Amino acid sequence: MKLIYFPIRGLIEPARLLLELAGARYELETIPIELWQGPQGKQRFLPITPFGQLPVLEDGAFVLCQSQAIGRYVARKLGLHGGTLEEAARIDEVTEVANEVLRDLGVTCFDPRFHEIRAAHRAAMGQKLDLLERYFARTAASAEHWALPGRYTLADATMAFALESLWPVQPGLLDEFPKLRHAMTSFFAAEGVRGYVRGERRFRTWTAPSATFGGRPEETYHWSD
Repeated sequence: MKLIYFPIRGLIEPARLLLELAGARYELETIPIELWQGPQGKQRFLPITPFGQLPVLEDGAFVLCQSQAIGRYVARKLGLHGGTLEEAARIDEVTEVANEVLRDLGVTCFDPRFHEIRAAHRAAMGQKLDLLERYFARTAASAEHWALPGRYTLADATMAFALESLWPVQPGLLDEFPKLRHAMTSFFAAEGVRGYVRGERRFRTWTAPSATFGGRPEETYHWSD
C-alpha cells in the first residue's frame, strides 16, 4: 500500500495513524508543495491523481483519492471500522465530527485575520467540545475508546488527531475537557502509535507553510514524553 501526499500531517494523518497502530507495511511518497504549486505542477502529477488532488492511495492496481474515503478504506482493510452496521455507523458519526473540527481549524488557521478571529474561534470551539464531551460520556465504549470497547478505530484516530491539532491553536482549551483529553492521550500512547508520533518519521507540521498559523513546527504539537 502506498500513500501520496505533501510532507505535512494534513488530511492523510488519520490513515497513517491507523497503519502505524496496526503495524501495517506501507510506503509514503511525498510531493513538495512548492513543486505542486509551480508551473505545470498539477498537470505533471495528473497520471497519479484521479481528480488532480492529493492525497492518493495506491493498493496494488487499485487507486483511491479523497482523504475520508482513504481513511475508511484503510480502516476497513485493517479491521478497524467495526464489525456490525451499528458499530460502523457510530465510528462514522464520531469521525465526521472530528473532521468538522479539522475543517474549522483549517479555515481559521488559513485566514489572514487569524489573530483577530482567534478568540471567537476559541469560544465557538469551546461550545463544540462541551457538546462533544457530553456525547462521549453518553456513548463512549470506555474512557479510552470512542466506539468499541478495548479497540481503537478510525473514530479514535481521527478524533485524537483533531484534538491534537487544536492544542497549539487554542492553548489550555482542551484542559477544560478532561474526558476528551484522556481519550486523546490514551490513543497517542497506544502500541504502534506511541513510537510513530514521538519519532522522526512523523512530519513536523500539521498543515502547509502558507497557513497564517500551524504551518511551522513551533505551531504544531509534538509528543516527547
